[in-house]
Amino acid sequence: MDKEAESQARERRGHVLAALSLEDIAASAAATVVREIPAYHAHDADQVRAELLAVLAPVVAFLREGREATAAEQAQFAAFGAHRAEQGVGLEPLLEAFRLTSRHAFDALYEEIRRVDAPQAGLELARDFWACCDRLSAAVVQGHRERELERAQAAQEHRTLLLRQLLTGDLPTEYLATAATTLGLDLRTEYHVCHARPGKDRTIAAVERALRPHTAALLAEPGTDRVIGLTTGPLPARVALPAGLGPARPLSRLRESLAEAERCDELAVAFALGRCVRTGELPLHLAVLSLPAVGDQLVARCFGHTSGERRTTLVRTVDAYLAADTNADQAAAALFVHPNTLRYRIRALTAATGLDPARTEDALTLWWAVRRLQASGDSG
Repeated sequence: MDKEAESQARERRGHVLAALSLEDIAASAAATVVREIPAYHAHDADQVRAELLAVLAPVVAFLREGREATAAEQAQFAAFGAHRAEQGVGLEPLLEAFRLTSRHAFDALYEEIRRVDAPQAGLELARDFWACCDRLSAAVVQGHRERELERAQAAQEHRTLLLRQLLTGDLPTEYLATAATTLGLDLRTEYHVCHARPGKDRTIAAVERALRPHTAALLAEPGTDRVIGLTTGPLPARVALPAGLGPARPLSRLRESLAEAERCDELAVAFALGRCVRTGELPLHLAVLSLPAVGDQLVARCFGHTSGERRTTLVRTVDAYLAADTNADQAAAALFVHPNTLRYRIRALTAATGLDPARTEDALTLWWAVRRLQASGDSG
């Protein structure tokens, strides 16, 4: 196309665009949007018209000048999308409104193109119009998504803060109702606090995934390396995860349940139980943890005469023997040794220490010593 033809094409394009009544297009599009899209029903049509006019005007300017939007101009369209997100308009209705507005604008553009006897120029203008709409709609979508993400993050941070304050007892009483509503909790319900930590074979994300389906609210704290949840009952047995469950308490007293849940979780981890421990469930195990000096004395009493691999073998033997209620055959099967081998080890223990697992007091002494070694990570 020579320069004269290009100049004529630009002139015809300018005539078509100048003939457009943006006020009428914006008013017609606003009325349709408010009438047909539920998310806009409560919006004022005049305000929507003004906002659509502010969108249409630069589109026509881009087409008249034959250029694309600058980064700053695209940012303005992104801000429009963010504004709709702030108004609570979802992405789908926003795109539908953009489509309806584009359709109204194109219909008006098409009528003006028909009045100009230049099919090629009209075709190019229609192509440029839709290309411009595609690029600008992408900017609108990006702005909307970014603002929605910001709002979601802010809302999550707010929920996290409320739940943390509930658990620590730092939430003022007058905010309990607000916190309950925000977190989806019931003020009349008492909740158990569940406490769990990641371990060698489980990340904090894995712990969170395991607990989330069974909790009414969940708080994952990578900084303190723990996950805390609220439940209305015990965890299902299929949740094979070391954890602690505190007693049921009202929202105003969750701190009490948290303290018990932490202690129970400590028990579950220390004794490699692989399940959720409820408050008051293992008083003897709790005594082992609470009285380490006593445990160390009993370890010396029971296993001080051995060391190294021999000691490890003896500890495992005693543990299996007590777990089998001093049934040598069952204990031997659990250890994959011959029953006579197991009996020999027990007789050797009795000869060296004077302790007989068949006597209740001696069995408790041995059990306590084994548990102390387990809790201290020295059980072999």
